[in-house]
Amino acid sequence: METKNFTTVAEVAQKIGLNNLALRLLEYLNQYHPDLALDYDFIMGRAGYAATVRDDMIRSSDGNPALQQKAESECNRVLMADLEFSEHSIIFGIIDEYYYEQGRTKKPAEVKGLAIELRPHLKNIFAKYPTDNPEFTAEVEYDEMVEELQEEIEKLLQKRDELPF
Repeated sequence: METKNFTTVAEVAQKIGLNNLALRLLEYLNQYHPDLALDYDFIMGRAGYAATVRDDMIRSSDGNPALQQKAESECNRVLMADLEFSEHSIIFGIIDEYYYEQGRTKKPAEVKGLAIELRPHLKNIFAKYPTDNPEFTAEVEYDEMVEELQEEIEKLLQKRDELPF
């Protein structure tokens, strides 16, 4: 039997039979919310609900192209609801920058692994800020949070780098 090596999560998902909306959500989650990328029930439930919303709107559009386009927009909104803010993405960026400034290059997969490993140690910082507010990234508090995260991540990485492997 020939073994097939996949290059993307979408290829794997397509092989096991996920629909287009689930594939799109899975790709997004894999990049920005890797903890949710492993939650099959969440992915299928969210994709199914988004598809139902779209299909219902299309059925009631009477062929009106503007309403059909609005149905696609609503489908996308439902699919990505409450996923705009990514703790993982912020942590990933800070770790990547930390090693870049030190002249030590890390592969994206290594940085992703470190971000996943460090995230539980940073929950208390995220909890202090209104990250569920859609405008939060434009607020002064966002910069304060990032600065606080940078300091804590630097401490955690320095401590980690001192450990023998």
